[in-house]
Amino acid sequence: MTQTIRRDFFTDGNGGTRIEIFDELSDTAKAALYGFFRRAHAPHVMEEVVLPQFADGDSQIFAAVRDRPWPPWGLGARNVVGVLQTHLVSDGCWGLSPVHVADEDLTNTGLCAALYKEALETLAVDPNAEVHYLLAEGSRLADLVLRRVGFERTEDVFLTEAARYLTYRAPAGELLANLGLAETDTVDVLAGNIDDRVFELNAALHSTIYLGSRAEWAGDRVSVPSEIAQMVRGGHYNKPAGVPTGTGRFERDVLAEVAQGVREFLTEVERKELLEYVRGREPEFAAASVQRRGTDTPVVDERIRSSLVLDGLGHFESLFADRIREQLQEVRARLNHPVFPLGRIELQVTANGDRDYFGMHRDTDGGDTRELSFVYFFSAEPRRFSGGELRVFETVVEDGRIVPTDRSQTIVPRANLAVFFPSRHDHEVLPIRVPSKAFGDSRFSVTGWIHRQ
Repeated sequence: MTQTIRRDFFTDGNGGTRIEIFDELSDTAKAALYGFFRRAHAPHVMEEVVLPQFADGDSQIFAAVRDRPWPPWGLGARNVVGVLQTHLVSDGCWGLSPVHVADEDLTNTGLCAALYKEALETLAVDPNAEVHYLLAEGSRLADLVLRRVGFERTEDVFLTEAARYLTYRAPAGELLANLGLAETDTVDVLAGNIDDRVFELNAALHSTIYLGSRAEWAGDRVSVPSEIAQMVRGGHYNKPAGVPTGTGRFERDVLAEVAQGVREFLTEVERKELLEYVRGREPEFAAASVQRRGTDTPVVDERIRSSLVLDGLGHFESLFADRIREQLQEVRARLNHPVFPLGRIELQVTANGDRDYFGMHRDTDGGDTRELSFVYFFSAEPRRFSGGELRVFETVVEDGRIVPTDRSQTIVPRANLAVFFPSRHDHEVLPIRVPSKAFGDSRFSVTGWIHRQ
């Protein structure tokens, strides 16, 4: 039986279109791409985004091309009508640009879906490949559209000067299937010969990504918040103190070699008593200090750390020390951390108010006796703050030196959760928002350091 081609407004124009993959760029290919972005009213994108990303390596450009009939070579032979760029963010994680098209193709769903299909098929050769996007916190349309086609929202947070973003991820092969493109030939997709449901899913996805990210790539990317932001290699969206973010490749609650969580660390009665004790000592809190590497004198430096601390836990000191000792053997084993003779346990209360944070730091450089760090969250429920995630970056010891890796874990500050991790690991506290500005609504935590003898 002959298959009936379902026609739409763009079927004839797409009939002479092919998808070309650029792993390297010749002068004629560059000329064709420059011409395309000029027609798409975004000539700067070629110089500011496409070429730098391509030069980084692990990037491909998927271009929809309509060839000139004669002569079929030289400048102007390729007429690029659509562009999608992929780039490696971290091992197995890929960022995908919006599908760029000129004005006449903004609703050309077949063209956009065909480019996306070719890119996903290329990535899905690796069964572990994932596609990642950054969506601004509070996104509604983009959140609905991406989750509808199988994206998962993770707790990995990225910050720019303009907005706060959450990572959305989906396996490339599953995304291809969820979009209804896995079993359909690219020629049919270009022709629009797909059913209404598949057509609608792809149209919604591409129009949302294009419009949601337009403020970033078409305008002032520093000060204008964009609902969808581009994820770059390593996720280097800087926060206060210039801290690079993690990769978001791991489960939200527990990650074996980086950090370990213990839920219900205190009884509910103990947690409430601790909260009441701390709230009643607001006048005793002092500005937190930091100790710069190579110095012995702590200083207050809000460019690195902004928070209040209380050194005395009263009768809770012995309670925490006992609970930590009870959990220590199991936590150490789960972290695969070497056995060490237990020394003192150092404890401190931290209150993080509105716009507080703690930039990237580590609790030991190997020159002291700190082995494991400890953080216990106990703020009021329901939470009256947002943000304040603890992000822990893995480090390893090589030839006696502490060397960071690109693995990280982001931990949401849930009440009555205790987190343990090696003190040599770099870590940070992301900025906190407390709308009420009230001390009692702060992000409260008990921070501890477990020493070897």
